[in-house]
Amino acid sequence: MRRTGTILFALALTILGATCHASGRVFYTGVYISLGDSIAAGNGASDPATTSFVALVDHDEGALPLINLAKAGARTQDVIDQQMPWAVGAMNGRDVAFITISAGGNDLAALIPNASCVQDPLPASCPLEATLRKVAANLDTILSRLRAENKTAPIVLLAYPNLFSGTGHPFEAPAGRVLPRLDEVIRNVASKYPHTTVADPSAAFEGHGGELTHVLDTPFDPHPNDAGHRVIADAFIDVLKTGP
Repeated sequence: MRRTGTILFALALTILGATCHASGRVFYTGVYISLGDSIAAGNGASDPATTSFVALVDHDEGALPLINLAKAGARTQDVIDQQMPWAVGAMNGRDVAFITISAGGNDLAALIPNASCVQDPLPASCPLEATLRKVAANLDTILSRLRAENKTAPIVLLAYPNLFSGTGHPFEAPAGRVLPRLDEVIRNVASKYPHTTVADPSAAFEGHGGELTHVLDTPFDPHPNDAGHRVIADAFIDVLKTGP
């Protein structure tokens, strides 16, 4: 009888532990890998090593070993050509906690010199559709290569907020038209892969670009400030708390 009671007690503890883990926050071990553009590189933060969104996410997870391969100006093709070889090498034989990706924004930014791309509605002379198709193909390549190396580590991509929202800047309206299209592409590609999702801080930026970026500062800088990086970090942390 005592043996039966002991077994039942142990079983109850096991069930309780599994329930708490399933319903509570996920904690990670291993290396954190960051890929992408200037936002992931920490542009706009007063100290990228501590106040960028990547640094804030890493701090929240207990200062994991961090490999931040992101570079200012990187387009999705640059991530493939310049960052993916290093990422794959870093993943080889290592425990990967999670991967964050901020990529696609510079692909659209390359359209800015084309004056037709700020018109509403967009004329055929603006190659937005072709650009979005290229982003989709490149993101697909990035995610497929990452998943070939690691089947289960969470991958979280950034859905770009309108950094100009509420500022009255000439780019506010064009960004408001094209960024939702980009974010739709990012979500669609992410949905094809297991343990892969999107962090979306857009609602927090709506109407608050002047408070969360350097858009209205002198000199002009479209990147998030410390407060903006904090908002972006929180979007990633919210996703990571329960795991994609």
